[in-house]
Amino acid sequence: MRFWRQGASKWDRALGITLVAGLAMLVLLGLVFAIAYGSQRITSDATSLHHADEVLRSATVVRAQLALGVNAGQVDRQFGSDSSEAIELSLEEAAQALEDMDTGLDALMTEGMAVEDVEILGGMFAATANEAIDLMLVEEYQSASTVVGDRLRPEFNQLVTSLVSIRDELATSVRSSDLLLSQIGNIARFLVAFLLPAAVIFIYRDLLRRQARQTDLESRLESARQIAEAREEFIANASHELRTPLTSITGLAMLLEETPAIQDDPGSSELVELMISESFDLNRMVEDLLTTARIDAGALFYTFQDVHPEAEVTEVVESLKRAGSVIEVSCAPAVMRADAVRYRQILRNLVNNAGKYGGPNVRVLGSVEGRTYLCEVIDDGDGVPDEISDRLFERFVHQGQQTAVRGSVGLGLSIVHALAQGMGGSVSYRRMNDQTHFAVRMPLADLATVDPQLTPGLVGSGTDSLAG
Repeated sequence: MRFWRQGASKWDRALGITLVAGLAMLVLLGLVFAIAYGSQRITSDATSLHHADEVLRSATVVRAQLALGVNAGQVDRQFGSDSSEAIELSLEEAAQALEDMDTGLDALMTEGMAVEDVEILGGMFAATANEAIDLMLVEEYQSASTVVGDRLRPEFNQLVTSLVSIRDELATSVRSSDLLLSQIGNIARFLVAFLLPAAVIFIYRDLLRRQARQTDLESRLESARQIAEAREEFIANASHELRTPLTSITGLAMLLEETPAIQDDPGSSELVELMISESFDLNRMVEDLLTTARIDAGALFYTFQDVHPEAEVTEVVESLKRAGSVIEVSCAPAVMRADAVRYRQILRNLVNNAGKYGGPNVRVLGSVEGRTYLCEVIDDGDGVPDEISDRLFERFVHQGQQTAVRGSVGLGLSIVHALAQGMGGSVSYRRMNDQTHFAVRMPLADLATVDPQLTPGLVGSGTDSLAG
């Protein structure tokens, strides 16, 4: 439960950091787009403002040049002076200004800044100006003066009023956009100035935490390694120290068993048999502890050779029979490739477990199956509960407060499994016909090295698949 809470806390923290970072990125992206949009808006409004000013300037130039030309023509007529060059220049300026005004109006209409009234007023003003120009070209200065004074002036005033309104609107929009852009820029600068140090601080703290966790993890791993080494060294030393007196005790007990005085006394004979049986059990436990230590240390090696399984079964069973066990054996001869010492250890563990914790009737059956040799240790006991049968070959498998095999240290079956796999074989457990079956399968030796007389029925089955 505590681990789940820690995992949930880390998940919530990671989610929170991700959300904050995502929101910050969204805000920054929004500001960037707002700045880009504001800049584009200012550019567009400034361009339109320039066109409006250009139209105003051009209309003003047209009106001024036409008025100047009309006045110059009337002065020439009244006083007999010659201002033809000045008049011609004024008309050219007026014509050029009209073209510029038309260009500016077209740009305003394209940008959507000019309303229909401005287009109409601009057209009327241009038509009146062209009419005045045409009259002045034929030296009808009086008529041109009337056109300029009575019609061009009010049209100019109306056009200027509309253009000034558009220009003021554009100027206001530019100022507003510029102010908004300035505020957005201030916000962006603040966020950048705030987020960058905050991000640096956060990354630095996160790196410190990671470094601290890494250091703590390395320290724990080193402690665990030292503990494991100390444990393995202790088990190995303790196992070696125990095996020496155990060997002496077992040997002395076996000598006592052969003494006539002990054989003649049923009570003493029973005690000696008990000594031998317990010595064998204790020696097996010590051997299991030593094997486990070697497996954990990666120091367990195998010496492979041609092994006759029926002979190994006989040797193991005979040693257990001397401890008082009653075991039925029926094994077909064969030759397999294995480590004889480790194979005997597998058989010893299985047969001993069956004799002590299984039913009263124990059998060891051996047969050839395809490319493997199958050795089954069978007893008529109750077996193990179904809830732990899938974990039976793991270390220290418990049922409640008891080991799966009562009275054991919880290592025997895991060692059997490890040794069988280490030699290229397998071990399995099943219940069949109210009996417990532990099956060990080991690969046979190469057919070319097998004596057909020792393995009847094996030759010719070389194409069979590997059983188990």
